Amino acid sequence: MIKNEVGKGAIYVYIQLISSMISGYIFFIILAKITTTEIIGIFSLLLALSEIFGNIAILGLPDGMQRFLGKSFLQNKLSDARLFVKLSLVFLSIGITSALVLVIFLKDWLYIVFRIDDNLVMVVGLLVSSYAIYTVLYYIIIATLKTKKLPIIVTISSTAKVIMAITLIGLGGGVIGLALGYTFFGQILSAVLLGIVIMQVFKPSEKLAKSELKFRNASKDLLKAGVASWIPLLITTLGIDLGTLVLYGAHGPYQSGIYFLTLAILNALTAITYAIFTISLPALSSMEDGRKRFSWHTIRLSSILLLPLTISIFFYPDEIMRFFGNIYIAGSSSLQILLLSTFPIIISSGIDALVFAYGRYRQAMAINLGINIPRTILYFSLVPIFGMVGAAIAFTIGSIIGLIVSLIVARRIAMKISWKSLALILLIPVVIALIFSNLNVNYIIGIISTIIISYLVLMKLNIVEKSDGLFIVGLMPPRISRWLLMISNRLEKVLDWFYG
Repeated sequence: MIKNEVGKGAIYVYIQLISSMISGYIFFIILAKITTTEIIGIFSLLLALSEIFGNIAILGLPDGMQRFLGKSFLQNKLSDARLFVKLSLVFLSIGITSALVLVIFLKDWLYIVFRIDDNLVMVVGLLVSSYAIYTVLYYIIIATLKTKKLPIIVTISSTAKVIMAITLIGLGGGVIGLALGYTFFGQILSAVLLGIVIMQVFKPSEKLAKSELKFRNASKDLLKAGVASWIPLLITTLGIDLGTLVLYGAHGPYQSGIYFLTLAILNALTAITYAIFTISLPALSSMEDGRKRFSWHTIRLSSILLLPLTISIFFYPDEIMRFFGNIYIAGSSSLQILLLSTFPIIISSGIDALVFAYGRYRQAMAINLGINIPRTILYFSLVPIFGMVGAAIAFTIGSIIGLIVSLIVARRIAMKISWKSLALILLIPVVIALIFSNLNVNYIIGIISTIIISYLVLMKLNIVEKSDGLFIVGLMPPRISRWLLMISNRLEKVLDWFYG
């Protein structure tokens, strides 16, 4: 039952993330056509700063909510769940106020280092507040596993964001117009819609009994779990966004704008992993047995879904970057280097979710520190010399070191990983994509063919199990599920041969 709930929740989260990815690509492709890399670079700087200060504001609440709110909701303790929601909103208010005070305190420094004037400081403050509110409300929905309406919300807000941001740029609003369109019609509109959904989810059909949880104990539990993930989250944010900041300071908005797009592509691809592990954390927290086995299957499924796509793109970086314009081909090498981090991200994310669900916060922190401390150090040493390539190298080396730390943690908790399966999932697409690339096959044909052939070979080797397909089909909306089952029935003999 838990597997099914997680699967359905993950499907809708993934659809939401895919919708965000598509709208994001459209957004940045249009931006690249109608504005300059300098404006995109300054916008990336504002986003990086807002994410850093925004993650200060949220006090690690998303992970704490997923553990305790998710557990309460899955166990049908709605009164306890409502208490955790109220506490989260109180702590969020305190966090946002503190973060905005910090932004004002540092405004002179921001001007000296990045030339951010008072108008841009106000924009950063608005971005910080909207980011923090949206993030906490989003993770409340994630914790309840009631994610069906997320794709609708993101479609509405993303469409409005793209239209308004581009309109404001066309009217001469520049980076401020871009940021305001992104904020009001992206994050704020999304937050309002999420708030409406949350009120519907927690609206009781009958009068609820008073929660048996004590306010003090619930606050302590939520803050303890939040703080345990808060420091690693801040370090993770620095590990991702500091590359943009250092690159902007060392080489200006041109390179930071291009690097921002390559990092956006990586984030769009790893949305598959993000969807699965994000939605699995509340379920893992509520499980009494089988957590390690469940975590291994999430790692395997993430690898199956992500690696063939990532590897096929790795061999055609110029064509991918050319979508944004010929000037962005300069980021091809950075994109390739960033794509090397996908495999380490899958493994470390899966193990991190498992140990956090166990309540082993020090081990979860060790994994995050192992990823992001090396990144932070290397940004300052490599970016001034190698520019955006140096930022990509620092990011990927941090991912690899994080993988090593996560494997040490996995060994200590006796988690079993089938390295043979992972090796085949990784190497088969590499061989196929390498062949197509050396034969100079058109990139569209090469990418699609690599993915299809990889899955067929993995099916024949029973790495992709027949139950995986049936499980995914069962998670789809009824009409799509019936259509896919009809196709699979017609191809039953072919499938039997693959699995024979």
